[in-house]
Amino acid sequence: MYFFILVFSLLLLGSLFEAPWVPTRKKDYERIAEMIKIQPGMLFYDLGSGTGEILFYLSRKYDINCVGIEISPILYLYSKIKSLFYKKVKILYGNFYKHDLSKADVIYVFLMPKTYDKLKRKIGMELKKDSKIIVSCWPLENCSPISISKKEHSIPYYLYKKPL
Repeated sequence: MYFFILVFSLLLLGSLFEAPWVPTRKKDYERIAEMIKIQPGMLFYDLGSGTGEILFYLSRKYDINCVGIEISPILYLYSKIKSLFYKKVKILYGNFYKHDLSKADVIYVFLMPKTYDKLKRKIGMELKKDSKIIVSCWPLENCSPISISKKEHSIPYYLYKKPL
């Protein structure tokens, strides 16, 4: 019983940091790939990467480098072990606000809107000009997306470009 409580607590750790674990649906991976127009050599970051499934998919299908940052120890360990079989996927542990994002060509986030102001400050300071930002579910306030992907019975995705 205590083991299950511990595992459940560790999985929910991200919610303490305003980023609960909500996996991106596999059927949306291609929508995201089409929005960002993947190019060879692109570096894709997933902030709050969970199990890293989108990273593994994009790395395998498009042969791009991917970085995931995860704060939940269990999800991190799972994706870190799996990344050993993917030479172009790197998994980092911790709060993504404490990691350098300056090399990213694309950043993907599925976060709660209350984190957006802090995220926009970090993006503004660190991302290179013309980096792309994909936001799931809720648009960034006071920012105009360059593209929106909406499908019936699915969550929307918003594409932004730096500067926001």
